[in-house]
Amino acid sequence: MPLPTVRQAITGDIDQLFDRFWSDWNLPMSYELPVAPSLDVYEKDGTFNVDLAVPGYKPTDIDVEVAGNLMTISGKYDTTTKTDDAKYHRREIRRGAFERAVTLPQELDPATVTAKVEQGILHVTAKPMKTTATTKIKVTGG
Repeated sequence: MPLPTVRQAITGDIDQLFDRFWSDWNLPMSYELPVAPSLDVYEKDGTFNVDLAVPGYKPTDIDVEVAGNLMTISGKYDTTTKTDDAKYHRREIRRGAFERAVTLPQELDPATVTAKVEQGILHVTAKPMKTTATTKIKVTGG
């Protein structure tokens, strides 16, 4: 049997430390952190784009709202699994609800917003509101 590498030894020690922490405090081994999907925000050809990682989510699980220059994306992932009666030794797949709010540099035109899920990525596009022309006002008075 070969000796473990330094990385394996350190990783094993860290795993044992966390396992001991959970058991000493009687905390569940499947402690889950809040869900916060990663996102990219960029502008291309005068259109704002927001890409959000949503693997496993169905389009019907996701809501997109626009108010002014604020875009809010929320969703709910089914938290039930076929093995809920199982004793987990590690549980890293995120489940549950999420909400991300993105403030964009300009007010968005709600009529131009589109959202589509492709290969686990939600792609949202929106065009900024068209600005109105500046009007010079003649000032009168005495």
